Amino acid sequence: MTVVHEASIASEIYDIVKENIKNYKIKWVTLIIINVGNFNGINEESLKFAFRAISKGSKCENAKIIMVPVQGFELLVERIEGE
Repeated sequence: MTVVHEASIASEIYDIVKENIKNYKIKWVTLIIINVGNFNGINEESLKFAFRAISKGSKCENAKIIMVPVQGFELLVERIEGE
């Protein structure tokens, strides 16, 4: 398992969050919940680290990230909360 894998996924998640910030005029993102399938081979700490690096200085840099384990290959941004 490599950090590059998680960095690529973190970048995609960041793009989804940015789109929601724009569409819903969110000032600050406080929570991101992600469903992660057990067959994806994603390291939780590496993904969180990559997301923090990518989102630094943005409206979601301090968001709490919760990864919910699910069966299969699912990778879904389940919910984004903010103000």
